[in-house]
Amino acid sequence: MSFPEGSVPRRRAGTSGEGFGADFLVLDAEGRTLRGLNPTAARIWALCDGQRTARAVAEQVASEFSTDVGPVLADTLRFLGELQRKGLLDEVRAPAGAAPLEET
Repeated sequence: MSFPEGSVPRRRAGTSGEGFGADFLVLDAEGRTLRGLNPTAARIWALCDGQRTARAVAEQVASEFSTDVGPVLADTLRFLGELQRKGLLDEVRAPAGAAPLEET
């Protein structure tokens, strides 16, 4: 099951992510290392600030990595769903009819 593309992903309170050289680790609220992320996943994590929809996150990543949004969207939604299942991410419903927020 994937994350809904119109919902807004937000890192759960108490979680953190930090780079250590070439590695990026995400910690849950208890401070346990739960996941090492590659650069694309780390960028998705950084964009999960509760300000843009999952689709907007994927569009931003596709733009930054100069690739097609279709495959990036599918991968992003699966990844966000995984983060949510692991208790690292909350889903904030976007208001009905709201347009995705754009990166500024």
